[in-house]
Amino acid sequence: MAGERPIFSYTETLHKKTYPHIAPTLGHLSTAEKVVLITGASGGIGRATASSFAKSKPKALILLGRSNEKDLKETANSIRKVHGDLVVQEHLVDLSDFERVLEVFRLVASEFGRIDILVHAAGILPDPDLLINAKPESFLDNYKTTVVGTLAVAMAFREVNPKPVAEPEEDKGADPDGTKKLAKKIFTFINLTSAGIFYTPYPKMGAYVSSKMAAFKLLESFAVENEHVRLHQVHPGVINTAMSRQLAEKVDLKLPEDDISLPSDFLVWVASPEAAFLHGKLVFAAWDVDQLKKRKDEIWNKGEPGGDLGFGMKGFPRYVNGNPAFGA
Repeated sequence: MAGERPIFSYTETLHKKTYPHIAPTLGHLSTAEKVVLITGASGGIGRATASSFAKSKPKALILLGRSNEKDLKETANSIRKVHGDLVVQEHLVDLSDFERVLEVFRLVASEFGRIDILVHAAGILPDPDLLINAKPESFLDNYKTTVVGTLAVAMAFREVNPKPVAEPEEDKGADPDGTKKLAKKIFTFINLTSAGIFYTPYPKMGAYVSSKMAAFKLLESFAVENEHVRLHQVHPGVINTAMSRQLAEKVDLKLPEDDISLPSDFLVWVASPEAAFLHGKLVFAAWDVDQLKKRKDEIWNKGEPGGDLGFGMKGFPRYVNGNPAFGA
């Protein structure tokens, strides 16, 4: 449509709503015997994601919300109504309060033994405005929630899911295609991020995008330091939620909306073994999963640095050890 921004994609096919290949009821996407924890579950994408994971039949579904107990209970009760045999827990947690975050994670781990899958869907939208109008105190509040809150969740996730003490003998040999590296990654951390962190800068989005970039890079470091954790960073798309409606009042991004079923079901697929090759990458929920799988070798790159869908700097490097790189 006229006036809309161009739509960039890694796959030829782009989806606007859920589709059969990411249906949470598929057998190979089952989360049976796994404990799934979702932050930001009081509404929006977090609530929809909780509903999608419930369909995949996990051992337990743990829902975290920041302050609205009524909305959080509404999410939990809507799931109990449909999935009466599923263990569902809800906990009010301010993610910037590390002691409280750790208390809840320890409580869950003490009851269920571990937390297999963490979906970090909690988010906050600072007041969209030009940076010259920014109020330092509200700017820092945004960073406290988005960056410090993400660190708190990552630290707690790591504490209750320590690295196995001994590495199996069969995993110590050669690993030419990186398969053994993936096999070591037994816990999954999925972070909802924003395509704004690499798109051309947009007015009034500086506070939001910079905090998202900081959280993104923080989790990249976390993954490097914890090789038993799979990390996925997902752009959910432009979804009609309370946060996006708040943003639309001040900023017209000129981007079409996707149905909330798309990111919520896509996240179940991302958590599955089938998507393990996307460890450490940034992907869009709208991208076609079959076409992603066909480019597995280009993306995974045998578990070595590089490969598609990673962050870098265009035109760099031109030389490696003084020798031209990539035909430079």
